[in-house]
Amino acid sequence: MEYDETVYACAVNRIFNYNCRDARAIAERFPSPGELFSLSEHELRELLHGNTHYIDAVMNRCILKEADEEVRWARAKGISIIYIRDREYPRRLKECPDAPTVLFYKGSTGLNPQRAVAVVGTRKATSYGRIQCRRIIEHLAGLSIKPLIISGLAYGIDITAHLAAMECGMDTVAVLPTGMDSIYPPPHRQHAVRIIEQGGLVTDFPKGATPMPVTFLRRNRIIAGMSDAVLLIESAEKGGGLITARTALSYSRDVFALPGRITDTYSAGCNSLIAQNTAAIISSPSSITDAMGWNDGTYLSRKEKLTQIFEKSDYIRRNILLALSADSAIDRDTLICKAGADPQDVLASLTGMEIEGIVGSDIYGNYILKV
Repeated sequence: MEYDETVYACAVNRIFNYNCRDARAIAERFPSPGELFSLSEHELRELLHGNTHYIDAVMNRCILKEADEEVRWARAKGISIIYIRDREYPRRLKECPDAPTVLFYKGSTGLNPQRAVAVVGTRKATSYGRIQCRRIIEHLAGLSIKPLIISGLAYGIDITAHLAAMECGMDTVAVLPTGMDSIYPPPHRQHAVRIIEQGGLVTDFPKGATPMPVTFLRRNRIIAGMSDAVLLIESAEKGGGLITARTALSYSRDVFALPGRITDTYSAGCNSLIAQNTAAIISSPSSITDAMGWNDGTYLSRKEKLTQIFEKSDYIRRNILLALSADSAIDRDTLICKAGADPQDVLASLTGMEIEGIVGSDIYGNYILKV
């Protein structure tokens, strides 16, 4: 039986959901996810390096039936299924090496806003943390181009950020640690309904997935990956918010932290990041907008920035920009080839562009655009 490509994409997601790098490699190798399921067992053994678990899963047609049922269910519920090759897929997240191949989304806003800020922190938020969270979001709401506020729908800082954003007329997106059929935590179900009307819900977990420690960690990397900047408001020495902030650093995102007294348990994580110079200190509600250059009258969209840089560049830099605009991450040898010039000249241009903050590298050492 033949299925449409969305079904095959969901099947890949079900099989490789906890191994996003392999799923990403398959998505890059095969333009259509259905091609994977047309391979012979011998071809699968070569592709999957003899991993019998994955080979058996691909060969098992029950996976496709489950994926087909999931697609039918999602469409009936008004849930969009976004494949990593789709235009609607969050471009910031696509830059990340462990980005999921499929996202389930229900909402009223796009996932590629001009600006996006993730706000995370402890579930045991204090009045200080909640008040400062609201003050910062109120300041962001005063910008002519309001950023999308992203968080995880959890108790404490997460839900404070979502509610403050909606009260200020901003869009907000909640990333779930479960399938779209299970809102977690259950008491926030009504908030989730409101968020759908003024933002949206996102998850990479298939229908039926339940909350477990590992799903929260995987949820956090989507929160970090979809953002331009991550704001940590209150965190103990260990916690999900701190993990999200460190994940954001690995993605070359800007990280900000709200300081607290040295005796405050739920400021220890923030104070530690600030002391290590891995997070910028929040000293006023305008700290993020000042650091990001988002103050009205000074902001240029990503497209406008790239256009300005392109116009001022020589042909080598222009080819580098074109190559990196077309692909989210490129290894050095491929980029040298696409630049179409002497390797030494290309490497010199890349070094200059890194110094200027135009390009950077991901955790695998591949080149990415930082603009």
